[in-house]
Amino acid sequence: MHTNRILRERVAGQSAMAAVVRAQESAPRPGPLARLFGASPLTVAARAHYRGALGELLVGDALENLGLTWDVLHDLPLEAGVLDHLLIGRAGVFTVHAANFGRNEVTVEGSAVTVGGEHLDDIEQAARQAGEVSRRLSDAAGATVRVRPLLVVVDPLKLVVKAPAADVRVIASRDLQGVLARAPRTLTGEEVAHISDVADLVSTWPTAPEVGLDTQKLHRDFGVIRTAVTDALVRRILWAAAATIVVYVGVCSVIATLVSVVMRS
Repeated sequence: MHTNRILRERVAGQSAMAAVVRAQESAPRPGPLARLFGASPLTVAARAHYRGALGELLVGDALENLGLTWDVLHDLPLEAGVLDHLLIGRAGVFTVHAANFGRNEVTVEGSAVTVGGEHLDDIEQAARQAGEVSRRLSDAAGATVRVRPLLVVVDPLKLVVKAPAADVRVIASRDLQGVLARAPRTLTGEEVAHISDVADLVSTWPTAPEVGLDTQKLHRDFGVIRTAVTDALVRRILWAAAATIVVYVGVCSVIATLVSVVMRS
């Protein structure tokens, strides 16, 4: 692929996965007891990116299933950080900021996102990213390109929108494909092709330090880490289940003993 078109090779979650792999390179090997009891193998630095990487991968998979009518680019470099996903189709141009808050209830009220009592700035971040993308695509295309931001909450326990944000649409990841499928057409085929063409140019975006990263190796390295994390989680669940059983048997034994004492008295 021509070096001016190498952005097409970027994959969902690329920056987040690379950050996890880098953070784990210096991680000490877990000891026998840590492995036995399922201690997380992730370093503190890796944990900060791991959940985000999983969220971007999940959303990326959903976007890849949209079909040939959509052009999807991932992990595009911006002035501050990266854009998770960029969508270009007959329904328009959309930025996607994936937010993985775990299996929690997420509340949206205007520009405020609240999770577990904590107020987060994801809506403002999604709006800033869409503004920069619109400016860069417009400059590169030689015409105004309207960009609509989506904040996609990854598999929340519940998403409650008390009042919609002014400029950012907030949706759960499970609803993403349906929302895009129902979106009305706003662009011609020629406009889609032109915007996709300039979006794929390296010159449209700030320089990315990992543009030429070996993504196949990245997926393998991250997969090894993900397997280790999953194995540790399974061990913790098994130990918790075993502890519950022991407590249950102990309580039943105590109750049986007390009943026996009462019956004899």
